Amino acid sequence: MATILLKDGQVGCGLGVYDADVLIEDNKIVNTFDWGKEIKADKVIDCKGKLILPGLIDAHVHMREPGQSYKEDWETGSKAAVAGGITTVFDMPNNQPPILTVKDLDAKRALIADRSYCNYGLFIGFNGKNISEINKAKNIAGVKVYAATSTGNMIVGGGDIEKLFKKCNKTIVVHAEDEVSIAENTETYLAEFDGREIDPSIHSKIRSPECAAKAVKFVCELAKKSGHKLHVAHVSSDQEIAVILEYRDSGVTCEVSPHHLLLSEDDYGQLNNFIKVNPPVRSRTNVFGMWKALKFGEIDIVATDHAPHTFVEKQQGYMQAPSGMPELETLLPIMLNAVNSEGLEVKELVKLCCEGPAKLFGVKGKGQIEVGFDADIVVVDMDMEREVKNEELFTKCGWSPYHGSVFKGWPIMTFVGGELVFKGGKVVGKKVGKEVEFEG
Repeated sequence: MATILLKDGQVGCGLGVYDADVLIEDNKIVNTFDWGKEIKADKVIDCKGKLILPGLIDAHVHMREPGQSYKEDWETGSKAAVAGGITTVFDMPNNQPPILTVKDLDAKRALIADRSYCNYGLFIGFNGKNISEINKAKNIAGVKVYAATSTGNMIVGGGDIEKLFKKCNKTIVVHAEDEVSIAENTETYLAEFDGREIDPSIHSKIRSPECAAKAVKFVCELAKKSGHKLHVAHVSSDQEIAVILEYRDSGVTCEVSPHHLLLSEDDYGQLNNFIKVNPPVRSRTNVFGMWKALKFGEIDIVATDHAPHTFVEKQQGYMQAPSGMPELETLLPIMLNAVNSEGLEVKELVKLCCEGPAKLFGVKGKGQIEVGFDADIVVVDMDMEREVKNEELFTKCGWSPYHGSVFKGWPIMTFVGGELVFKGGKVVGKKVGKEVEFEG
């Protein structure tokens, strides 16, 4: 394979930023050099004034295949990923039908093969009855548990979840909201409208921070008792963080999604059901709390929960509109914008979006620009200012809650396994994405 030299760039890692040239050969990073050395390569790419980062790892996406490819498919979703500087995604199992057995996993692998621009890993789901299948599954990110209703209707009860913690041999990732509290709140708050059009902002009351914190407490206690590895998906409130901090010594980890860092209840007036998501957007106080938790190291990773639905679906009334929003193309610009505004450091971005996910889930050869690691790399222009426009997105759903927003700092080149797949706003490479390998 031809050698590629990324020359005169600044490399970002979990310790900071340093000047270096990066040499790529045979899908790997074979060396890094100080500026000024004469290095021979078949292709030299000038990265002067640019930031070179490890490709981002998004540990929480919904590519919608099998079953709902009209919303997204692996080709469109993986295009969106590499356009956003994301070189690896972990796909959730709430498909139609859901991924609950080894046979389901193999069928999904066959469906994805040779159709993805980015690398990928898979989760298996839990339905209360398939622990033996979960334990037999090979090379997966973990098992996804829904403690409350959400897209796919894979909810399981507390007794079943307790059994899973006792008998499962995989990392458990939980969507933690308390279903009983949600049901009670639904009855209470919907009664207020009495036949009138329902204001979407009610979603944040029905699925309140207390609902989330109660469920987080329940699963954290199970993790403590069992000694099992628990990762809490998309934390959204100060209450959840407070609970998780009580159980840090039990190895509990967590993630936050970009919409819980940027959007709030104040945005319902303009965006309505387009920001309906589970768990919901919160108060501005909680948005500040999520940034504070990031800075204090209380949140381990950032993951998008990319969950596309069609524009028409989101235009429906509150009760009919599905929850979720697309985020693959905007994760990195949002984080880079935070770096430019001095709310975040490059080393923190790398830990949260590259090194952190690789370490937490045990992904081999990913997340760092180091000799011997896979050449999954994104080159960034920190000075580029761009407006998010629906018509320019690669995601099949064709819209973003950030339409019209301007972010400073954008990916301009993305390499997957040493292959240039995105450059200058266009997907230019082949579908070179492969399934990642997990340790253990």
